[in-house]
Amino acid sequence: MKTAYQELGQSEVAGPKANPKIIQYFSAAKFWGTDDSGGKNAWCASFVAWVMQKHGYTPVKNAFRAKSWKDFGKTINAPVQGAIAIKSRAGGGHVGFVVGQSATGNNLFILGGNQGNKVSIARYPASVWETFVVPATFDESSGLLPIYTSPAVAASTEA
Repeated sequence: MKTAYQELGQSEVAGPKANPKIIQYFSAAKFWGTDDSGGKNAWCASFVAWVMQKHGYTPVKNAFRAKSWKDFGKTINAPVQGAIAIKSRAGGGHVGFVVGQSATGNNLFILGGNQGNKVSIARYPASVWETFVVPATFDESSGLLPIYTSPAVAASTEA
């Protein structure tokens, strides 16, 4: 998670130029895009691929597609801090890392790319997330899901 947190604030560059860091995310996911504009190239999954690659994990096939991450590691029944969360959205899916939950448990806080056109922590209803995955060797009995009280934006667009 430390690597993902260090990327907070990386954002798209308006116009024909692109943020070189987002292009690195694309490279980790084997995505051919050169435009970091989320409307053209959603990059949440590429961000996840880059983070996982930095820690020695091989990204899934088609790692630039959010729903492809369902094939990573193993599925767990309930989210834990650091798990990869996957959901559907109009036009595809969205993926990011779980950082915590609200005190009521009704919301999850997700650290992800292409959330409001940048790497951010956003609050989502817990019910929108369909799948949570962790590395195959992860011991889910050691997993925790803390109450998140730091600043976060309300989820808006991932496109």
